[in-house]
Amino acid sequence: MGRVVEWTVTEASGRQHRVVVDRAPLFGVRVVLDRRRLERFDQTPESDRHVTSIAGHVLTVVIPRVSNDQPTLYVDGKPVLGTETTLPAPLAGATDATGATVSSRDLLRFQLLQRRGSGGSWFYWIGGASILNSVLNAAGTQWGLAVGLGVTYLIDGFAEALSDTVRTPIYAFIIDVAVAGGFLLLGRAARRGNLSWYAVGIGLYLLDGLLFVLAEDILGIAVHGIAVFGLVSGWRAARALKRVEAPAPALVG
Repeated sequence: MGRVVEWTVTEASGRQHRVVVDRAPLFGVRVVLDRRRLERFDQTPESDRHVTSIAGHVLTVVIPRVSNDQPTLYVDGKPVLGTETTLPAPLAGATDATGATVSSRDLLRFQLLQRRGSGGSWFYWIGGASILNSVLNAAGTQWGLAVGLGVTYLIDGFAEALSDTVRTPIYAFIIDVAVAGGFLLLGRAARRGNLSWYAVGIGLYLLDGLLFVLAEDILGIAVHGIAVFGLVSGWRAARALKRVEAPAPALVG
């Protein structure tokens, strides 16, 4: 991975941040702030933009797509000349050299979208891990992923007891896949901002976690707790995004 450019951004308090642009042969350009990768904010035929905020300032990294120009860092819409800059008093928003406004509201919406998507993706992990656990259990393997659903183990256990067999019956496996598939659908709804289904999914996963509590499975309890925290964070971001995107009330004069 090759270093393209690096900036040092200093707050008024003296705290410093590093903004780095790297280029890798297979993965392309990567923008990193203090070891945290910044996702692409948007793109045009001419450039990609990566946006974040520091101490009330909007930082925009513009990376040309069709030229050999170097990436440029903007602070509140003003280009940084050189590799170091000190943040001035924060501004509400500014227009960068591409002519598009990156306001604090735009950045907030982008960040909330990222958090909503990250939280909703937990449903995909849960559903996928549950299907894998069912496959492993059907194959006679004694281990699985703790993030998966405990109810699938319960279904398999009942089915094996009723069928008097050591292997999971096919109907139990089908039920497992259906239950796990439901969580995949919940993930799709959550990432689209459906607050009701998002909340239903969190509630169901909390109930599923009680099975690990009853089984005194410490690892399962811990992993479920981490997943629930991620889900709740995503749900809160989705709720906040609804407020941000709500149209302003009309003024009656």
